[in-house]
Amino acid sequence: MPRISVVIPAHNAGGTLRSSVRSTLFALPKDSEVLIYDDASTDDTRDVADRLADQDSRVKVFVGVGRNIGAARARNLLIGESDSEFVAALDADDVCLPNRFLGFERAMRDLDLLFAPIVRFGAGRRLHVPRPAPLSPAALPLALFIINPLPQSTMLARRGALNGSKTYVHGPAEDYELWMRLAAEGRRIRLASVANVAYRHHPSQATAKSSYTSRVSRNPELIRAWSALGESLGLPAAWTVSNEEISTITDQLIAALPRGSDRRRVHRLTKLESAFPFLH
Repeated sequence: MPRISVVIPAHNAGGTLRSSVRSTLFALPKDSEVLIYDDASTDDTRDVADRLADQDSRVKVFVGVGRNIGAARARNLLIGESDSEFVAALDADDVCLPNRFLGFERAMRDLDLLFAPIVRFGAGRRLHVPRPAPLSPAALPLALFIINPLPQSTMLARRGALNGSKTYVHGPAEDYELWMRLAAEGRRIRLASVANVAYRHHPSQATAKSSYTSRVSRNPELIRAWSALGESLGLPAAWTVSNEEISTITDQLIAALPRGSDRRRVHRLTKLESAFPFLH
């Protein structure tokens, strides 16, 4: 049984899949695997994936037939096809940095999920390496109530913390919905301080589309997860109180965090333009 399964949904990713998989194989322990789902691609994604599998036995390819099922369902399928102790995520256009899995067993000793910052590149932007801004398990549920600070492509999770082939719910920002749902369940989540994935920006990304923000803010699954997370934090049901009351209670919860570094970092999240995306 492999220790880590890295799940990579790929749709028309022939131009980037090779670098994503090769960088992952370089960073992974030997007793691990990379699972690729070719989601009804119309380019050479399948050929690229098959060549990678021929070159390294740790790579396994699954092929969708007929219609595109989307990243959430593709990840669920791959999680269901694997039996490793840990599950890691990566998008087919991102690059795994060499440090990603160094010391992962020690880092995961008291955690259910671990994330890291991302280096940003592509789409004509200058390379951006973030300053360290870790968040502890005590701060993460409140941070998630405010905004999503957890990059999908950096996820490392214990299999037992996920829900097998029903882990993700299809829709916009399916990763955010999952993080909020797991945090509301009491899963221990940490954001580390050092980046371990390079995130590629490009015009065809879902997040680059003008309708993305409004689709997220109106999505019933996301609103349901956000409300449940708020109630787990001790906030009243979001639809029963005003935006001002939610903001006031959030400030009180921030002030109650044990670590000063968490208090400062979570407070900074409240000042972001995209904070509290589900307020009515």
